[in-house]
Order: sequence, then C-alpha cells, then structure tokens
Amino acid sequence: MTKIFKNKSKVLFVSKADRVLQRGKYTIILSPEFYWVKRVALPVKGERDALKLAPSIYDGFLPAGDFSYEVRKSGDEFIMIAYDKKEITQRLNKIFLHRKDVVDVYFAQDALSHIGECVAVDNAVALSNMSGTIIQIPRVCTKTDKTLNDVLEGASLAKRKVKLSSFDNALLSTGDIKLVASLFGLLFLAFGSEYFVYKKALHELENKRAEIIKEHNLPRTSVQLKSIKKSLHKKFTTQKDMREVLYAISKVSLKSGEYIESIEQTTKGATVKIHISEKTREDAIKKMFPATIMIKESFVRENILELRITS
Repeated sequence: MTKIFKNKSKVLFVSKADRVLQRGKYTIILSPEFYWVKRVALPVKGERDALKLAPSIYDGFLPAGDFSYEVRKSGDEFIMIAYDKKEITQRLNKIFLHRKDVVDVYFAQDALSHIGECVAVDNAVALSNMSGTIIQIPRVCTKTDKTLNDVLEGASLAKRKVKLSSFDNALLSTGDIKLVASLFGLLFLAFGSEYFVYKKALHELENKRAEIIKEHNLPRTSVQLKSIKKSLHKKFTTQKDMREVLYAISKVSLKSGEYIESIEQTTKGATVKIHISEKTREDAIKKMFPATIMIKESFVRENILELRITS
C-alpha cells in the first residue's frame, strides 16, 4: 500500500512476503518482521549510554546474524531496536531491482508510532500499538475497518531513518556488478592464501576464547563487563554511604524516651526519623552528628525529628 509524499516518492510498507515491484521512487517502511524491539528500564539517562548496553540486553534472544542496534528514549524507559543490515538488504534486493528506486528506509516503530488502533495490512496480518510498541499480529485476532493506506498519510518520515550502510552498495546496476566482481576476483587471487591462514588462526583464537568463557562462566562481551562493574560500584557506594550514616547515628546520644523510629536509604542519601522528648532538642541532636555528615534538611512533626542527610 502506498501514498505519494512531497519528495514525489511513494511511501511503501514492505513485508517479507513482498516480491519484485515495478520501477519507481519509494520511501520504505519496514514491517516489524525485519527487526526486534524491547522496551526496558536502564540505570542510564541518555540514548548514547543505553546503546552501549544493547548487546547485553539482546544476548541470547536473537538468531544468528550480525546485528546493529538503535535506541529511542520513551519516558523513563528506552525502546531498543535490533536489526541485521545484511538480511534487510538481501530482502530489499528481491523487491527492488535498482538502488535508485529506494529513497529512504524507516522502521514501522518510528514511522507509524501515531497509530492508536489496529490497522489491517492485508487479509492475513494487522498492525497494533501495544503501549508504544508497534507489533504485527494475525488479522483474525482483531476486527478493524481501518487499513494501512488510511494511516500512511500521517507517517513520521523525519529523523529516524534506518542506517543501512551496505544498502547502496548492494543495489547495483548490472555494469557495476560486473566491475565489482572483476575487482573482487583479482583481489581474491592476490590475497587468497594469506586470508585463509588468517581465518584459521582467528578461528582457533575464537575457540580458545569461547572455552575460557564457558569454563569460568564469564560475561561474553566487554559491554557486559562494564555493565557489571558499574552495577557493583553503585552497590558498593550505596553500602558505604549507609555504613557511614549508621556510624554517625551511633554517635548521637539520646535521652530517656527518645529513640530512632526509622532509617531509609535513598539515591541521594538517607532519611532518619527520631522520636524526641521535646521540639527544642532538634538543634542539640543535629550538633551531635560528625562533620563528615551533611544535614541537608530537618523539621519536626509531632515530636518526630526528620533529618535528610548525606555522607
């Protein structure tokens, strides 16, 4: 299904079932069949830091392939997209005979994020927006009169283009293919023997690496190692801060009838509630804390002194 946009290209929703089309200018929206989406909460703030964790997030969930990743911030969570550039390029090669036929490529997750109800793609499948994630479901699971052609007008075709660096190189004219094939043949003859020696040595190193990882139950990637290190450092810092707070509280001398009601650890420090005998005790108790403890805020409610402190 298509719509014609300002750049005079037809916006076309492409699925894996599509076959060769006639020549023309096309802006492609890829079906969710072409990529994997995960919505996750991570201990990072920006998309760049979240992208570093993507290989670990998808570890064990993807089929064989060379995957690339993209991240979109969505409220307090991140939408992660994993896709195989080579596999997408090969699929598009079966549909478009010439590279100039394809103007831009987008994920349905980005281009069709505006749909708010089920949309029929054809008689077999439909698209649905599940909490901000665009998924493809069997048409039999939903009753809808709205078709994909009805929502293409509002497709978001701005910033989030799919990065297929190998796409232009894969969709070549016949003359270009012959030239590339000739050059590749010459290079293969020149460097063939060195290449196979290199591959053999690399294969042996990879096998040894896999054996060590399996034997010692180690993380598979440096990204995972950094993630584990960051998580352990955060836990250590939190525990260290709590120990300092507890030590400081142990130095506070309470009168008869006074007691510590609660201690709550937060990301920015701790909140301590002390039942005091009289409101005038607030200043005296605050002075008992060591200089290493900073009292950011304090107030008394019904003989409960609440202190918000950091070490």
